[in-house]
Amino acid sequence: MLALRTGLPLFLLTAVLMFARLSDYFNEIPASFYVLAIFILAVSIYFIFYMIYRGFDEQITDPITHTFTRQQVVSILKKEVVENVDYSIVLINIKNLSDINARYGTKAGDKVLKFVAKEIGSFFIDKDFTKFPIGHFKGGDFILGLKGDVNTIGPFVEMMCLKFDDFIMNDIEIKIKSSVVDKSSSLDILALIERLFELNESDSDGPVVSASNENISLLELEQDILYAIKNRQLSLKFQPIMSNENISQISIKLQAKNKKIIHQKSFMPVVKRLGYEREYDEIVLEKVIDTCTKIKNITFAFRLSPSIIRNRRFKERFKQMIKSKNIDASRLIVLLSEKEVYSNMKKYNAELQEYRKIGIRIVIDNIGSLNSSVEYIKRLEVDIIRLDKPFAKHLDSQIYKSLIDAYVDISKKMDMKIWIKMVDNEDSLKYFQEIGMDYIQGNIVSKIIDFDTLQEIND
Repeated sequence: MLALRTGLPLFLLTAVLMFARLSDYFNEIPASFYVLAIFILAVSIYFIFYMIYRGFDEQITDPITHTFTRQQVVSILKKEVVENVDYSIVLINIKNLSDINARYGTKAGDKVLKFVAKEIGSFFIDKDFTKFPIGHFKGGDFILGLKGDVNTIGPFVEMMCLKFDDFIMNDIEIKIKSSVVDKSSSLDILALIERLFELNESDSDGPVVSASNENISLLELEQDILYAIKNRQLSLKFQPIMSNENISQISIKLQAKNKKIIHQKSFMPVVKRLGYEREYDEIVLEKVIDTCTKIKNITFAFRLSPSIIRNRRFKERFKQMIKSKNIDASRLIVLLSEKEVYSNMKKYNAELQEYRKIGIRIVIDNIGSLNSSVEYIKRLEVDIIRLDKPFAKHLDSQIYKSLIDAYVDISKKMDMKIWIKMVDNEDSLKYFQEIGMDYIQGNIVSKIIDFDTLQEIND
């Protein structure tokens, strides 16, 4: 419409001017004028429709949800962050949108998106928030900006999530999760949004994840992480495991300047976002193999990224490092865990078998909690399955005990070992020993120790 309002007056003005000028010189307007006028009309019509077409590319609202587009909401938030002393960015994610689309069709999914957007707006208006931007960022993700710091905004977001708890629209269940950050950690909107997605993908059980406990800017955190990776500064800790062999799991933290320690929960999302995951895993592997050369009779379990394990160049690098240090590959146990099932399962299994052929043992971790874990048990040939921590924490529940018994039985029938973690008391330890758990890990067995202590008890 803007193109029509702009283009038509210009065309009419041009035509009137030409007619007025020609009438000054001619008593009768020549036929060539009409030809020229028709040509100009055709060009003008083309121009007007081109402008309309370009207008679709520059729309500021999402056609499905009638909220701002991604580009527009980011543009608005950039201004809001500068203009307001305290300002928070909120991510609201419809966790089961893909399931809704698969079950009920995309038309129903679009209705859910529109409904959730409307409910978000209504909720915050009812709570006396005014003139706040909300945009459809992607998929089931909405971004909005609210005046106030994370401690002020967090409770309101949690109230909104509770409102949606077990909400059903036309027999469609809607599940949402939110995360909140404020400008105290960064003025870079894109960095704040990335942080929101990192928080949203964390293992937190609650409906809202906030960055209220972060006392470091995102820029400073990134700089510390890059320093640690570039200088290969990793801090390794060890936790011995009860089994019929000498095994310790390695936990890793980054060590920044001034020996500042960065925990894995903080640095791994940033490492992935900055594209350093492969380099980080290579450093981890390097440190683990170096530890193997210093302590000869311990098997080490350590975590690597499944996506990196599937990388052929990394696999060749892995083999090369083992060969160059003359390490027995059976002393290496790789822990793998991912939320979503990898699409090409046949290829994934083939890659894992190449590691297993040289003696490396593979563990599917977090069995019983992630959607991918059961599928991986069915379709991947691995050496060990490790149950997720709730199984050790809920032994008072007959349901959990029945599931544990079932997994133990499955592992025996499939010729795999089974591992339990987070065992913290004598009763639990006795129970897991009695049912035939192959690997038992937790503070009741051993607390996390440093390298020197590990070397002392090993000697």
